[in-house]
Formats: sequence, C-alpha cells, structure tokens
Amino acid sequence: MFDKIIEWLFGVMARPVQTLNEIAREKPVGWALLVALGVGVLTLAANTLRGEGIEETMVEMDIFIAPLYMFIFGVIIIVVGLFVITGLLHLIAKLFGGQGGYWNLFSAYCFAEFPMIISVPVSLVSIYLGFVGTILGGLTVFGLGLWVIVLQVIALRESHGISTGASIGAYAIHFLLIIAIPVAIVITLVTAFLVSI
Repeated sequence: MFDKIIEWLFGVMARPVQTLNEIAREKPVGWALLVALGVGVLTLAANTLRGEGIEETMVEMDIFIAPLYMFIFGVIIIVVGLFVITGLLHLIAKLFGGQGGYWNLFSAYCFAEFPMIISVPVSLVSIYLGFVGTILGGLTVFGLGLWVIVLQVIALRESHGISTGASIGAYAIHFLLIIAIPVAIVITLVTAFLVSI
C-alpha cells in the first residue's frame, strides 16, 4: 500500500485527473488525512519558524501564548477545517447534481493539498534571503495556492462526476460562504457591541 501512496502523491502533481479519480474511487481516508495533516503541520511549522509577524503583533497586544499551544491549536484547526470544508463542498456539489460520497471527496481533496509541501523549503530558505526572500516566498506560495485550488476543483469534479463548470461553480460558492459567514459574524458582533454602548 505504501508504494501506491507514493505513486498517488507524485501522480497528483504529474497526472492529477487520473490520480484524483483513482483516489476518489479507492477512498484511502486514513492516508488522505495523514497526507493533509502532514502537509499542514509542516507548513505550520515552517511559517512559525519564519515568524510571519506573529510575535511582534502579540508583543504589541501584550498577549503571550506558548508556541506549543499555538501549534496544537493550528493542528486542531487543520483537522476540523478539513472535515467542515469537505462537508460544505460535498453538500454544494450535491446541489449541482453530484453523485459521489463524502469520503470520496474527502480523500481526493486531502491528496490535492500535497503540492503545498513545496512551500516548506521555500519558507525556510526565504528566512535567509531577507526582503527578497519574503517576496519570492510570497509569490511561490501564491502560485502553489492557485495550483492547489485547481487540484481541489479537479478532485471535486472527479469524486462527484460533475462537469468542470459545475465543479468551478460549487467551489466558488463554497469559497464565498467561507468568507461571508465569518464576515457576517463579525458584523453581528460589532453591531451588538455598538448598540450596547
């Protein structure tokens, strides 16, 4: 099985349509979660080492949270986020006529995250390149992010048997909901606070 996982990891980058289709059919849920969690944890660790301005912001706000607790919280957010986002995408795909199951999509979606592993060495090298490293690292991560979005759209299409257009539409709606819900919560909280003054 390990040989198959390695084949899928490289297949996601070299021949994504066939690979994500096969992953969606096979449903290696445990391996998929391990891949996404591994990529997420390594990316989180690399960004923590870079600093990303977090320490300065926390000092300015007079907040102290041990890095270990931040890391554990990050891991929890990664896992919960994977299940919630996949569930949301699954429901929206069903509205577009999708025929696949949740675990089909979950498996393909998690493997679609794999190319972000490239951001780990890029983030670590950018530490030593100063401002230029920050720019190059940012552009690389942006490009990788776009690539992963394309792979996630393919994963959605292949796991649910919908058209590319329907897959893009479902992904766009999910993306808007992910932005709209937190914004609505913030607006509600700010409004409630202002009314109470």
